[in-house]
Parts: sequence; C-alpha cells; structure tokens
Amino acid sequence: MVELVMSVANNTATAWWVLAGAALIITVEAARSSKHILWGDIGEDDHDD
Repeated sequence: MVELVMSVANNTATAWWVLAGAALIITVEAARSSKHILWGDIGEDDHDD
C-alpha cells in the first residue's frame, strides 16, 4: 500500500492534478462566499411602484 502511494506521488502529473483540484476548490469557495457581493444587485426588487 505504501509502495503504491509512493509510486503515485512520484508521478509528475500527480502534482498538477493536486494543484488543479486545489485551485478548483478555492475558486468555488470564493465564488460561494462572495455571491452576495457579485450578484447582490441582480434580482432584487427594491422598487416602490
């Protein structure tokens, strides 16, 4: 089991996949946390007609 993990860790593509996954997670969480800032004015009906 340890040998399998070490052989996967030695592969250069593994580092790129981990980096891409981390970037995706960071992007999704940033978009979710700033949803109000980005889309706050869209869809709100504050008109007093």
